[in-house]
Amino acid sequence: MKHFTIIKLLALTVFLTICSKSFSQTTQEEYNYVTKGYKVQIESGLDMKKGYSFVDYGNWGLEFGIQNRQCEFKGLVKAGATKPCAIMMVYKRTDIKDGATWYICIPSSDAPAELWQQTLDFINGNFKDNTALTSTIIWALMKFSSQEVGK
Repeated sequence: MKHFTIIKLLALTVFLTICSKSFSQTTQEEYNYVTKGYKVQIESGLDMKKGYSFVDYGNWGLEFGIQNRQCEFKGLVKAGATKPCAIMMVYKRTDIKDGATWYICIPSSDAPAELWQQTLDFINGNFKDNTALTSTIIWALMKFSSQEVGK
């Protein structure tokens, strides 16, 4: 009976380890990296954050007359994990040199409510009264979600 309990505990430990590597919850550190650290990394030519990689999910945009706006999606994946711990949406205005670029974190579905609130606060504070920007983000999110659901 003792051996059976030990085997069950070992099996449970292995199962939980696999699950934790497959489904990562976004941390504040990962949120900060996506929203601030990645930009610094790119601008400074630094190496990728240790223990992480990005998976490209696509790039969608819209044109408004002569204005061109793009949203690119990348998954931040911890080493050894199969699913991203966060999604980075990079919004760019590409029709002008040094156009606006924002790095927005879409936290994991089970991330703390505070991280989701930070994303909402950023969007509410930066995307008011700008139809082109808002339309581009909504369009890109619809395309991204349609792509992911279709997998």
